[in-house]
Amino acid sequence: MSSVFLLARGGGDVVSALGSTYHVKTDGDHVSNAYSLMEEEFWGETTPLHAHPGAEETFYVLEGRIELWANGDTVRAASGAFISVPRGVPHALRRLSAEPVRMLTIVSPPGFERIFQAVATIGEDELLADPERLAALAAQYGTEILGDYPVTR
Repeated sequence: MSSVFLLARGGGDVVSALGSTYHVKTDGDHVSNAYSLMEEEFWGETTPLHAHPGAEETFYVLEGRIELWANGDTVRAASGAFISVPRGVPHALRRLSAEPVRMLTIVSPPGFERIFQAVATIGEDELLADPERLAALAAQYGTEILGDYPVTR
């Protein structure tokens, strides 16, 4: 990389899929494929339980409150919190606030975030009606879907 990359406010590709709207700030191309960074608006109730065997995923909460289930433990986070999920750790998110949760989502190395555009292109309803097809698509992007958000007692 030989020059500074600047993306103005509101810039970047926008895609909505699987309970969130993502404003992609970099897919890795502008940072030597070190990471991807998205401003995420998480408006769904939960994410499925999933893991990224080859990537770390981190979240910096800007607005709202979430619960993260990871390896049997839960943590709750609000504005200003930073959460890091190591490679391969099964995890899922649950929105706790009435309004959508805004957060920066960073993936290192980049790649799995490309599933959201694939889902939008194929058709979310079509994929949700065929969980095996969705799981196979997720696997193509380095994500293992393991089930629904775990019920904690």
